[in-house]
Amino acid sequence: MNTNNNQNKYVFIIDNSMISANRIFNALSEVINIFKVDHAANGKEALQKLTNNPPNAILLDIQLPDMSGTDILKQIKQLYPNMAIIVLTDYPTNYSFNICKKLGASGYYNKTNELDMAIKQLQELTK
Repeated sequence: MNTNNNQNKYVFIIDNSMISANRIFNALSEVINIFKVDHAANGKEALQKLTNNPPNAILLDIQLPDMSGTDILKQIKQLYPNMAIIVLTDYPTNYSFNICKKLGASGYYNKTNELDMAIKQLQELTK
């Protein structure tokens, strides 16, 4: 769900760590003109919020307390097949990378040292 209007970008962060979510929000606000950032700390909360108001793009932590990131990725892609979803993880593996790509993730990054690359891709996806 891309938009051509820079004033109407809505980015959704799914991450159970408020520290990570705040770090991502701060990085986003430095480079992307967005009007709304929302956050969910778990899969159930995310699915409830997404049903009411789908964003332009999602930044998804692969490790959540109530379900795996791959499970929620699969569910979101079933609801919104064209949704731009970038997966972030502290523990990247080739196995999870391959699963996420197969499920339709737009990107897959180590959130510790590749957040800038994820934000750059997000910029491209929300042009």
